[in-house]
Amino acid sequence: MRKSHLLAGALVVVVLLALGLVARQIATRRMAARQSETTGLQESLETGDAHLEAGEYAEAIADLEAAVEMDPDSSEAHFLLAQAYNRTGDLLKAADEFRAVLELDPDNAAAHHNLGVTYFQLQDPSTALAEFEAALELDPDDPDTHYQLGATYLILALSGADSMAVADPQLLEQAVAEFEAALESREDMPEALIGLGNVYIQQADYAAAVAVLQRAIEQAPASPEAYYALGEAHAQSGEQAGACEAYSRFLELDPPATWRTQGEQAMAALGCP
Repeated sequence: MRKSHLLAGALVVVVLLALGLVARQIATRRMAARQSETTGLQESLETGDAHLEAGEYAEAIADLEAAVEMDPDSSEAHFLLAQAYNRTGDLLKAADEFRAVLELDPDNAAAHHNLGVTYFQLQDPSTALAEFEAALELDPDDPDTHYQLGATYLILALSGADSMAVADPQLLEQAVAEFEAALESREDMPEALIGLGNVYIQQADYAAAVAVLQRAIEQAPASPEAYYALGEAHAQSGEQAGACEAYSRFLELDPPATWRTQGEQAMAALGCP
């Protein structure tokens, strides 16, 4: 398998996992305190939050923009509005709102984390890195932030590598440390195992990659990301049968079209049946 193909696949794996994490992180981060006794503001926050949970993002944005207008100092209103913007793909507005939260509440670990995820989606991993580090200073044991930081280190390690170059070894080691920290806090975290597997592939430790990716599949048997990475690990180690089987399973799980094409090309290069 050519290294250029491996690099493309690894990047897709990390990005897809990161985007999935946004949804979980956003859905679980809620402010505990209500910051205003104004009936109108309270109603806008509650209905906006309800629309957000129901996936009614246009309605959520309307309610939450009204809440921000009523009380520009409500960090909860800015936080919820940032979530709504993020879910609609309006990432620049989401970043603005998360920054507004941090101006009002600098010690808000969730806002730092979600701002980091937003920068990650905006393909600005260096800025994302600073936000994840700030989140960990406030919440050192959060597995989601450790995972996301590991994914960011992996992206940074690969970002300077062309098809013939080697990924930055120091950044790969930092990615390993963060993925392992995530797994120490939450053993059942297949995305961290997949991230770890991708790092091991870059380090040419294919046996270790196969082992952690098989663990990931045990935890998430319907994960196309895990099967794609497993196919890469087998292919790089010369295990054609294992690679073909993993890629075939990957294609059965209906991945996105562009990623499906990569899987099909990998199978063709290997001469899979």
